[in-house]
Amino acid sequence: MYRHTVRTAVHHKTTKNPCIAAAGLVAALAALLLFGGLAVQAQAQTSKASSAGGSSGLTAAGHRMFAYYYLWWSAAHWHDALGQNYPYGAATLPLPASLDSKGCNAKSNYAGNRLTDVPAALWTQDDAATIERDVRQALTAGLAGFAVNWVGTGSSFQTTTSNTYSKRLDTLVRVVNKVRGEGRPFSLWISYKSSAAKLSTPHIVNDLAFLASTYGKDPAFDRSNGNRPTLIMMGSRKYSTSTLALVSTSARTKFYLVGDENEQTWTPARATYLDADQYYWSSQDPFKNPESSEQLGALAQKVRSSGLNPDGSSKGWFAPLAPGYNKEIAGGTNCVPRKSGATLRALYAGNVRSNPDAWVVISWNEITEGTYLVPLERYKRQSVDTLRRIVDRS
Repeated sequence: MYRHTVRTAVHHKTTKNPCIAAAGLVAALAALLLFGGLAVQAQAQTSKASSAGGSSGLTAAGHRMFAYYYLWWSAAHWHDALGQNYPYGAATLPLPASLDSKGCNAKSNYAGNRLTDVPAALWTQDDAATIERDVRQALTAGLAGFAVNWVGTGSSFQTTTSNTYSKRLDTLVRVVNKVRGEGRPFSLWISYKSSAAKLSTPHIVNDLAFLASTYGKDPAFDRSNGNRPTLIMMGSRKYSTSTLALVSTSARTKFYLVGDENEQTWTPARATYLDADQYYWSSQDPFKNPESSEQLGALAQKVRSSGLNPDGSSKGWFAPLAPGYNKEIAGGTNCVPRKSGATLRALYAGNVRSNPDAWVVISWNEITEGTYLVPLERYKRQSVDTLRRIVDRS
């Protein structure tokens, strides 16, 4: 599973000085109070025009929001995450863990459990109805689409049924085309699953060739970026520049290639092979680390000042946005509480100052890390409705 979360780079350290932290908290709260006007003022960019394959689903300032969408939810995965002691046969599924009044200090209620939340009834993405429900709920949140996390077999002969991820991706594509046929604007990016396990160059090249041949002209995929489907190479910074060059040479004419680079790894040499950058910072804390938005702004500036793409366009910058983070009972050490939507609002108010070309929301359904938007039993529609208000007001 993809678990690219906790940032250890120096420029992402948490502020330890209590006076600085208190001042940062005041600043963050002030940002919230000024949210309505500040966000619009900070986002003075003009919207990119969408081509036939693009989506609307825009904020008022023209910036699209795509949420990471993971394809691993099945009955087996639920049982693996909840453990053998969870009461699956209960008439009403209980919450698998308790949180304190601040939304942290998770304590599992069942030995072997790694989750803090569950749906009213366990679902599987092998059921097309589950995926369709996700798409329709995402539309109500104001999302322009999903950045779907996918990896293939690495074979040059793979098909849409070669592995579980490909089967579920194909179902998602059909669902998206269905809702688009109803006039509902929703599109897909690819979040290529190349971080959790480092893949060989042939594996990556064959996977991306399969994607291009199968879905290169499919209207389900957003083409607002360079008139090509957008593909984020997750964990790109873990690969050598020479590997990145080979991937870029093979796939960049077919995909708008987005890196997963931080301020240390985004170099002029690596920028040569990427059209844009995003940073998967799922544990960003606007209260304990009030400098985090400025850190992202510095990365955005570095990306934009690193030259033009082959088509003459500027390098793109996609900002992260998360409702909270809690992986305490799944091997993590920190928690970013949701604060009834205040965390999501504060991160938007801060990160919007980096002037992003688009947003990548972390996440729709990464339940183990606690960054999910999908309505479950603990928070219901709280995060979905908060995001909707952000989109409507921004």
